[in-house]
Amino acid sequence: MTKRLAFFLPGCIALLFACRNDAPRNISDYYFPIDAMQEGIVYEYRAHDTLTPVYWYYRSFSGEEGRFLVSTNYEQELEPLQLAREEVTAEGAMLRDLRLYAADTSGGARQTQVEIEEPKTFPFQVRSGIEVTQYQVNWTDEEGQHITVVRDRRFAGDTTFVLQGETYPGVLFTLSESIILTHPRYGTDNPNLQGREGYAKGLGLVFFEKAPVGTNPVRYTLHRRYPMEELEAQTRE
Repeated sequence: MTKRLAFFLPGCIALLFACRNDAPRNISDYYFPIDAMQEGIVYEYRAHDTLTPVYWYYRSFSGEEGRFLVSTNYEQELEPLQLAREEVTAEGAMLRDLRLYAADTSGGARQTQVEIEEPKTFPFQVRSGIEVTQYQVNWTDEEGQHITVVRDRRFAGDTTFVLQGETYPGVLFTLSESIILTHPRYGTDNPNLQGREGYAKGLGLVFFEKAPVGTNPVRYTLHRRYPMEELEAQTRE
């Protein structure tokens, strides 16, 4: 009996520690600091000199319906390319509205309302390498092509980031993305992409990269944060 207990107890202890290590972890502090973003702020991301910067304008608000973060992606001339509204819940950030903007064949602006199938864009409770957060949206473009984007986001662990001389604790996610293109004339195509994202505590998204499987992605890193008035002044110059 004693020999059996001596064999059995170490196994139980190892299993107990494994269960503890598998407990979910809260990483909500690595999402955007929405309580400090009510006045709005521009995040400027850069890759290298041959590519134009990427501008995202973030602004948060709260109301009876909940807490929200609205983000707008702008091109160089301050024309909007994309607008998203995320609700911040106990589980994470949930996409509630997504609109795409593009020039149509007549030279005017065309707005596309995207259908949201799976809304979670940033999970607050994670387990390293175990759980996958799936995001899925679809829409139809002006040529009648139906587009579905399925993005799997997997927590990949901790890291640190150095931005403008300051060091921040960070977390990493790996991305696996499938795009299903169904064209009324040209049939169906299904490109697959892979990438990574990094989030810093108190800042939110500080880098992103994505490319077709088997190719090297271009990495965009947070360069600066500033008020919208500064971006408008840059555009006028």
